[in-house]
Amino acid sequence: MADLTGAALYCIFGTTVLNTDYKSFSESEEGGVVDSSAGADANRTYLTTLLDGTASITINIQASDTTTWGGVAPLTGGTLEWAPEGTASGKPRHYVVAIVLSREKSMEFEDLVVADLEFQFNGAVSDTTY
Repeated sequence: MADLTGAALYCIFGTTVLNTDYKSFSESEEGGVVDSSAGADANRTYLTTLLDGTASITINIQASDTTTWGGVAPLTGGTLEWAPEGTASGKPRHYVVAIVLSREKSMEFEDLVVADLEFQFNGAVSDTTY
């Protein structure tokens, strides 16, 4: 299989396109467990519970772009969609209903203004193709 770079990423939240000025994107899914060990057990045992997931993206903020910032206000819900290889036919597509958990805008002297966005998945990720 061919190697992949992040340059082809497509990412949108609701109607807010995020990939045009993105710097990094990551997704994370994890499963929960509960300890089901009992008094006579010599080793811990676990039962699986629920899956959970998050995503984060860092984007450059353009000077006059209030639309993007407004589209990712904390506690805003919508569909988060990402496609690591772009949107060409047959390429993988992932989407999930998500909630914006946080947004942070960093302004440093002699550097770009960037925003870090955190999303909480609110259901299962759908994995399809274009």
